[in-house]
Amino acid sequence: MRLRVIYNPAAGRGRAKSHIRDVERHLRNLGADVETYASLSPEDLTREAAESSRGGFDRVVVCGGDGTLNRALRRFDLSCGTLALIPLGSGDDFARVNGIPRDAKGACEVAVQGRVREVDIATANNLPYAGVAGLGFDSEVARFANERVKHIHGSAVYLYAILRVLPNFTPRRVCIDGRDEEIMFVVFGNSPQYGGGIKITPDASLDDGLLDACIIHRTSRLQLLTTLPRAYNGTHVRKSFVEMRRAAEFRVESEVPMDVYADGEPLTTTPVHFAIATEKLRICVRTGFSRSGG
Repeated sequence: MRLRVIYNPAAGRGRAKSHIRDVERHLRNLGADVETYASLSPEDLTREAAESSRGGFDRVVVCGGDGTLNRALRRFDLSCGTLALIPLGSGDDFARVNGIPRDAKGACEVAVQGRVREVDIATANNLPYAGVAGLGFDSEVARFANERVKHIHGSAVYLYAILRVLPNFTPRRVCIDGRDEEIMFVVFGNSPQYGGGIKITPDASLDDGLLDACIIHRTSRLQLLTTLPRAYNGTHVRKSFVEMRRAAEFRVESEVPMDVYADGEPLTTTPVHFAIATEKLRICVRTGFSRSGG
């Protein structure tokens, strides 16, 4: 089996770089022919993943977290490329949803020996994303985590960012599918979770051709703070200021352009059209893996 291994040296605060030799060794021990590429920038990773998806490799192996996966998907050729994921990031939510082990050896076994599953890919203004996209408080937290949190690892990155952003946050006015709303934030989930295990759209499925929207309407900062922990098990949806919607597409407008982050990465700005891509992503999962929510 011929594999193109692409990794982001900065993924997981350097976790990908420190584990890449182990990944190569595990893959070769499984009989794979491995060619490795270290990306020089986010744009370089996108270019290399796109070329590799059309380069005749049996599988393109992406080493990193959800952000690395997002960059790899930007121009990935869904019509001919097959992707395997070695989760070496901070949150690794898309890997978790697909049952991919977080240890390098187990993930490599899936990359070589696993079955290929077809899953939905979402888009925001025709730019692809794998898991969850959002705007409002959600995106401001993602920006803070990306730009200002340097010495915290794992899901603690997002918890720290939440606590830092919340004190100065005020509700935003948006128009969702023609309806004026005052929100704290809104997310559009192709998969159920983000942020290292936050089940923000708990009933989202990767193969139903639909997006699940979670709209957090205007509420107090204290209510928002005390409700967020409930999102780790999906019970935040019971709150009166939380609204869930499901549709094949959504449109969001705002008086002032708002950043849209997806998979923890900046993707686009409002006005924005969310939808499901016409083609599916082929991704390697464990043989026998099945999850209705994933």
